[in-house]
Amino acid sequence: MREQRRPEILPPHERRAWMQITFEEKDREILKAVLGDEDTATAAEEIIQTAPPEIQILAVQLINLIGEGK
Repeated sequence: MREQRRPEILPPHERRAWMQITFEEKDREILKAVLGDEDTATAAEEIIQTAPPEIQILAVQLINLIGEGK
C-alpha cells in the first residue's frame, strides 16, 4: 500500500476556501469613491470575494491604504 501525502503547494481553488472577505460600509464607500458609482463598486466587491487569496490580500491592503489617505 502506498501512502498518499498532501501536496505541499495547494492549488488556488483549494486555497480560496481558506479566506473569506466581508466588506464593511466604510470599505464600500471607499470603493464607490474610487470607482465612481455603486454598481461598479458592487461588481468589484464580488470579483474580490471570488478572487484567489493572494489577490484578496492585495485588494484589502489597497483599500486600507486608500482609506488612510482620506
